[in-house]
Amino acid sequence: MAWWHTLQLKAKSPAARCKAIQRLRFDRDDRALELLAESIQDEEPLVRCAAATALRHIQEDRALECLISALADHNGDVRETAAESLGHLKDDRACGPLTRALRDSKDSVRASAAAALKNLGWKASSDEEQALFDVAQGNPRAAAFAGQAAVQALVTELKNDTSFRRRAAAEALEEVKDDATILPLLTAVQDADPSVRVSAIHALANHGSELITATLLKILRDSDSFVRLAAAQALAKRLDPAFATAFIPLLGDENFEVRLIAVQFLGRICDPALAETLLSMLYDTDGDVRHAAAQALGAIGNVSAIESLVLAMTDEETPVRHAAEAALERIDPNWPQSEAAQRAGSQLQDSLSGRPAWIRAVITQVMSRLQGLPPLESSEPPTLELLG
Repeated sequence: MAWWHTLQLKAKSPAARCKAIQRLRFDRDDRALELLAESIQDEEPLVRCAAATALRHIQEDRALECLISALADHNGDVRETAAESLGHLKDDRACGPLTRALRDSKDSVRASAAAALKNLGWKASSDEEQALFDVAQGNPRAAAFAGQAAVQALVTELKNDTSFRRRAAAEALEEVKDDATILPLLTAVQDADPSVRVSAIHALANHGSELITATLLKILRDSDSFVRLAAAQALAKRLDPAFATAFIPLLGDENFEVRLIAVQFLGRICDPALAETLLSMLYDTDGDVRHAAAQALGAIGNVSAIESLVLAMTDEETPVRHAAEAALERIDPNWPQSEAAQRAGSQLQDSLSGRPAWIRAVITQVMSRLQGLPPLESSEPPTLELLG
């Protein structure tokens, strides 16, 4: 039947040639092996893949040679199939070529090479080889333990076709302190997947340069709120007053976590000129932001905040009220006697009507402080037990 197979392998249709190859895998004569060796040079990648698949069933030196040669094929699918087939042959002579394939430009080839090496019981001869193997197997965190030896493998993984693999590589690079990672990470912060951008930003936070700073400042305007948050967190660690102008617009961000980071950062700068900017944050819709704003105003210590902080002492959330009172004490221990506090008292008096009973109690407590009267009973809102 060799003549028939030869005829079929010359068919114009790649599909017909593939079918002929599938039948050849069951033949064990020398002619069948030669036909498969010829087919792995076919002009069609689909046919070469079929030949590489068929060769995995033939335990002959010629089959091993053909598959090793196919690891250098210009088509990634062929290289991937060749790597898979070499794992099935269980021949240790394939370990060297497969180890080199761990550096392949195509991620699926690297993965197949790692799987084949695992089947062969291969052991890495260096930290770099182990890192390449770990990354190819989808375990970049393990590779990161190799430090600088893992840089090449992790940087290559930043170009993986799968976004979660790119993200994992960026996360692992956060643990590797090497300037060679900076440029690849700067590219990764432009990734189409926001989660990859976030991980790349956190990795870049470990490095300091004008280029990184400029990039992070630009990312504060990213379309994704979690990316903006990551950039704000990275920049906030540096506590550079020059960043204030970039953080002020974040006070109006739709994401409360971004607003929170911005308030906390501006508060730590302690610039009296920022007090007026932060006053509006005492009325933010999020309690954590209001709490941070009160703390920030206390740290800044500008007396212009007294009136707004007195009003914040009637906030619906207890932590905000306590933070406002603590801020007032830091700004001026005699704040109840200040003109600003008395102005706030007039506003509180006018706001009593139509408010819930417990809020009225809170307001009354604050007004008593302003009038120098002894403290009234606790102004805390009633517990669920009391309401029940």
